[in-house]
Amino acid sequence: MRRYSVGIYWDNVSLHACLIKVGEPELTIERFISMPREYDEKFTPTKSISEEIPELLREARIEPFDTCVVGVPESETMHRSLLRPFGDRKKIAQTIGPEVETLLPILDGGIIVDYVLLGKDEAGLHRVETISVRRSSIENLVSEMKSSGIDPEIIDSPCASILAGARQVFRLHGHATYLFLHMGWRDTSLTALQGTEVRYVGVFPYGFEKIATCALGEAAKDPQTMEKKLREGIEAGRLLDAAIREVLIALSRIDSTSHDYVLVPAGYVCSIKDLSDRFTAASDISTDLPERNPVRTDADLDTMLRNFMPLSLACRGIDSTDAVNFRKGDLGFTKKIEWLKGYAGAWTKVAAVFVILWLFGLGLNISLNAKTSHQLTKLIAKEFSTVMPGGTPMVDPVKQMEQHLARLSARDGGASGGAATPLEIMRDLSAGIPRNIDVLLDNIFIDENSITITGSAATYDNVERMKESLSALSYIEGVKIVSANVDKNDQRVRLKLVCDKKSNNT
Repeated sequence: MRRYSVGIYWDNVSLHACLIKVGEPELTIERFISMPREYDEKFTPTKSISEEIPELLREARIEPFDTCVVGVPESETMHRSLLRPFGDRKKIAQTIGPEVETLLPILDGGIIVDYVLLGKDEAGLHRVETISVRRSSIENLVSEMKSSGIDPEIIDSPCASILAGARQVFRLHGHATYLFLHMGWRDTSLTALQGTEVRYVGVFPYGFEKIATCALGEAAKDPQTMEKKLREGIEAGRLLDAAIREVLIALSRIDSTSHDYVLVPAGYVCSIKDLSDRFTAASDISTDLPERNPVRTDADLDTMLRNFMPLSLACRGIDSTDAVNFRKGDLGFTKKIEWLKGYAGAWTKVAAVFVILWLFGLGLNISLNAKTSHQLTKLIAKEFSTVMPGGTPMVDPVKQMEQHLARLSARDGGASGGAATPLEIMRDLSAGIPRNIDVLLDNIFIDENSITITGSAATYDNVERMKESLSALSYIEGVKIVSANVDKNDQRVRLKLVCDKKSNNT
C-alpha cells in the first residue's frame, strides 16, 4: 500500500492543497487544488480555516492520507540571525531558545523556536537563521485543524518548506545560486540555495495585495474577478520595484561563492506578466528556470509554480533535510505513537512493549527519548502494568512478556493476520543490515503501511547496501532513499529511508 503526503497552505483570499504519492521512484504529484475564499472588503476571510479545509479536501477528492503538513502564516513568524562556533545541531537547538527569547518582545506564553543552518561566515562561524512563532499561535492552529478532522504531523515555516520543494522538483547545480521568490498575499518569502546548500531564508512584508489593489481597484475585492485576473496575469510596472529592492538587499547578505543568480518565481508572482522584464532591467538576475527532476504529474510547470508552496509542504512529508517543525514538546505529533500502542488490540500492544524490552536488552544503536536506564525501567514498569493481568508482579519482565505474548497469540489465532509485528520488524532490521557496513540508526518509525528509518552512514555505498538488504525482507514491497546528504560537520551521510510494507502485512 502506498503512502500519501498532503500539504495545505492558505492566505486571505485562497486555500491550496497538494497531494503527493510517497514511495515511487520519482516524485509523483497526484493532485493540486486551489479554492477561493470568501472575504470582505478588507480582505478578511468570512469563514474560519476549520470550516473551509474539509470543503477543500472534499472538492479535491483527496483520500485519507498518511502525513499532513501545513504552513503557519508568514505573518506569525519572527526571524533572527545568530552565529555559533559549533555546527552540532543538538547543541544549537539547546542554546538558541534562551537567546532568541531575549531578542523578541514575547510576553504571553512564550515562543517555539526552530532554525536553519546557512553555512559559515568569513570567520568560520556557523550562520543560524532562527524562526520563531508564538506558542499560542501553534496551539490555536492545532486546535483548529483538529476540529477539521485533521491532525497535522508537521507545522512548518513557509520559507523553510520551500527547501524541500526546490530539491525535489529541480536539478540544482552548485555553480548557481537559485532564488525561490514566493509572493503571498501580504508577505513574500525568499529562499536561496547554492546548488542544494541553503544560503538564505527570509520574509519581507510586501505581498500581492498591494499590486492587485493598485492594478485592479475595486475589482480586486470580488473573489471571482480576482481568480480570473490571476489566471490572465497583471502588469505590475513600478509596483514591483519594492519587491525587487528587497531581493537585492537580501542578495547583499547571501554568503555565496556563486554570483550566477537564477530567479524561480512561485505563488502570486507567477501572475505578474512583466516580472522578467522588471528584474532584468534592475539586476543581472536570470529568469531562466532550472532543469526539472523527473516528476510524474499531469500539471504543467506554471501550475506547479503557482502551487509551489503546498507542493513544498507536501514534499516536507518526505524530506526532512534542513527541516523546521513547530510541533515540539507537549505539542508534538503523537498519532503514530498512539497507533503503535493500540495497534490490533492487546496482542500488538504487548509486542510494542516487547520491542522496548528487546532494545533495552540488546543495546542497539538506536536513539530513544529515555536518557537513562532508570527512565527506561520506569517506562517498562508502566507499560507492563497496563498490559499484564492485574496484580502481576514484575520479576523478570522479558520472560513474563514472552510468555504472555505467546498466550495471546495462541488465543487470538494470530491477531495480526500474518503481519510482521513490531518486534519481528526490529529483529529483522538488526539482523538484515550487514555488520561490516558503518551505519548508525537514529530513529525507526513503524506505522501501518511503512517503516521510516533515519540515521547516518560512512558512505553513499553503505546507504545503497542497506537499501538492498532491507529490500530482501519478505514483507517489504520496496525501499526508497528519501534523502542522503553529507553532513559538513562529521562528513557522514545523513540518510532517510522509507520501506513500504506489502499489503498483506498491513
